[in-house]
Amino acid sequence: MDIEELTGQDMATLLERYKKVQEDLALLNFSEYETRAYIALVALRISDAETIAVTAQIPRTSVYKVLESLLKKGYVTATTGRPRRFTAESPRALKERIFSRLEDTFDDLEMVHGILREKGMPQVIYTINGKEKVLRKMAELLDSSRERFMISSSNISLLREELDKKITAAQKRGVEFFVVALPKHKSIPGAKTIRREGLIATDIVADGKFALIASADLQACGFTDNEALAQHLDGFLQIMMEQ
Repeated sequence: MDIEELTGQDMATLLERYKKVQEDLALLNFSEYETRAYIALVALRISDAETIAVTAQIPRTSVYKVLESLLKKGYVTATTGRPRRFTAESPRALKERIFSRLEDTFDDLEMVHGILREKGMPQVIYTINGKEKVLRKMAELLDSSRERFMISSSNISLLREELDKKITAAQKRGVEFFVVALPKHKSIPGAKTIRREGLIATDIVADGKFALIASADLQACGFTDNEALAQHLDGFLQIMMEQ
């Protein structure tokens, strides 16, 4: 049984609606296969990997990797028996979780707007596009840090791979590292680390003076050297660490 049979809608209508859902879920860091698997699980409610692969039209060789990724992101749950059976987080629960996060984000944007209106400052947040340039800016922040480096990221393993030498050099200078990472993701050795579900971006604060917020794929980021804004994000990350 495939999605067309499950929903009772013709393929043309399904493709049109699927395209919109895919575009929207991509904003939440869903890959193409993750989108297919999640939609299939919403329809199936609970199912094993083989049925999900057939329903979502995902290669059987890829379906377990896709489901493990969704598990790490907190979008599905799984039983412990064999065969493992998977259940999608309900669309309502996912909506509430994302809306809650977006509400916090827009509250922060309102704060930024208020600071700019009150202070009359010129541009204090700079956009950087391109993964290579984003990583270069992160490396610069590591080179300039002297006391504390805070990272909240859904992709700590990639940052470790790309910035390992810079991280090691900073630690040798005595810089303390604080990390918020997804469950089961390897952290930075020696860093104080907490685990949280639902991370969808990368936030960095260096010495409470410089801040950077990057997309999940590191293709774009916002950077500020405005200390008031940096301290706001720094305080937010400290609250996360304390919790």
